[in-house]
Amino acid sequence: MNDPNPLERRYRRLLAFYPRGFRRENTEEILAVLLSCAEDGQRRPGLAASADLIRGAVRMRLRMAGQPPRVVRLAIRLMYAGVVAQLAALAVYIVTLGRVRSAVSRRYPGLAAAQHALNVNVTIHYIAVPVGLAAWLFLLRALVRGNHRARFGLAVYFAATCLSVLIAIGQESAQLAPADLIAGGAQWLITLAVTVLLFTAASSRYYRPEPRPVIPWRGTFGTM
Repeated sequence: MNDPNPLERRYRRLLAFYPRGFRRENTEEILAVLLSCAEDGQRRPGLAASADLIRGAVRMRLRMAGQPPRVVRLAIRLMYAGVVAQLAALAVYIVTLGRVRSAVSRRYPGLAAAQHALNVNVTIHYIAVPVGLAAWLFLLRALVRGNHRARFGLAVYFAATCLSVLIAIGQESAQLAPADLIAGGAQWLITLAVTVLLFTAASSRYYRPEPRPVIPWRGTFGTM
């Protein structure tokens, strides 16, 4: 069975990235505009239109709550840079993996345990990087929404980053994988800066949880 309007269906998929409340109020109007601008026989959204819709959805979902102070805005920008830094670190790791294997072989010739340890490290790295990136994005979204608990989650993330860097130094990464250590150090510096900024007095005031309303208690026999 043929889809009667594949272009509309694909536009709806792109609009699904927007918050639910926005979709409920604006989807039909936006669809009408998009479809009216489409060319005859067009079946797929154009690249520019798709990019604009996705960019708008990202901006809307990452729009900061209230009026954040400058230190909070700077911290959020650094978190965006942290996403790029993590992806760049993964690319560096992949590109330099062959060189690291050669360095391990030269330093520990004929030692199967060293090669096995490197293989285990590679497996752990490929698991840890996506998990760490997902945690970073989760914290970014929570901080943008004004969730005060996310600051403490970030502190835990920073502690884990410190531990990771210390382990890398203990495994002679400075000699065997200097590029990876530099990339990890860049991530550590960004995380440190964000953590410091989000625990300043101005940030603490912005992320201060709203006090719960006090409901006066009325006893069972209060109206008798």
